[in-house]
Amino acid sequence: MAVRISIIIPAYKAALTLRAAIEAILSQPVEGLEVLIVNDGSTDETAVVCHDLACQDARVQVITQKNAGICAARNRGLSAATGDYIAFCDDDDLFLPDALPRLLEIAEATQADVVRGDYELFREAQNGQFARQPHDGGQASYLWKDGYEVFLQNSGPQFVWNALYRKEALEDIVFDERCRYGLEDFIFNMTLYAKTDRAVYSPLAVYRHFERAQSTSLCRSVEAFRGRVRALGPWMDAEYAALTNRCPVAQQSRVWTLRKTEAITFLMHQLRDAKAPTALRRFAWRSLREVLAGYPGHRLDFLQIARQNKKKTMALLLYQLRLQRLYDWF
Repeated sequence: MAVRISIIIPAYKAALTLRAAIEAILSQPVEGLEVLIVNDGSTDETAVVCHDLACQDARVQVITQKNAGICAARNRGLSAATGDYIAFCDDDDLFLPDALPRLLEIAEATQADVVRGDYELFREAQNGQFARQPHDGGQASYLWKDGYEVFLQNSGPQFVWNALYRKEALEDIVFDERCRYGLEDFIFNMTLYAKTDRAVYSPLAVYRHFERAQSTSLCRSVEAFRGRVRALGPWMDAEYAALTNRCPVAQQSRVWTLRKTEAITFLMHQLRDAKAPTALRRFAWRSLREVLAGYPGHRLDFLQIARQNKKKTMALLLYQLRLQRLYDWF
């Protein structure tokens, strides 16, 4: 049977969560599934779980490599995938029931290169319990019809795990292996948008993401924080390349203001949540200013987005006034 969808799961010290993630995939009513687990040098019982899963279901394949990070693991999976479509799953998350057939149906009906869905977010509290974090989903959107700005506003944060990709569209696109602590998803997707406008967003929830206390989704160490700051340059490069390819010239200044404000707001949240000391804050803001200095900008840029998002307008204004520390109070 031809492989329709290849699902790539990087696994690192995931002995306690991997089985549930794989079972949620294997229960999807889709013919021609290929599940590629990339064991990224785990030192716990992950290898044993991988072996058991592969023995129980021929659709599961295991690739083993020395620890090289999530980007290298995903790239290893991309090089081995044989499906017409590609999906990604983290080793401690879950695809929701019927998610893959619904994404596939949209992809085939629209001939899209990527179909994005909504997602459920559960965050771990100090007591170890997970609480759902509500967020507003956007409206159904088609990049080639509604435009880049509208598509991004509706589709939300550009993660890779709540999407289905046509494999042919990913030719020559890989994850940036310099990103060991996050932002790789955004760079990957923006690189794709620079190449194609065949993107669809559906407000259907397809994925459940668990934000764990020790996850790379949270910035818990100086090493992780500095790693994310170093990824700001590649992220902004990818953002600017995408918008210049997808937006009419008359819209580019406003859309760029919105996209760079995403980076400013992201950094403000990271610094606040990490309770970062002064030296680390100075390093972070100096690094971002050096990155953004290479792109167009004006001190009155915040006026371009004032009617669209008050919180982001405030973030940009504080950044331009060099009063970004005040964002901690909002």
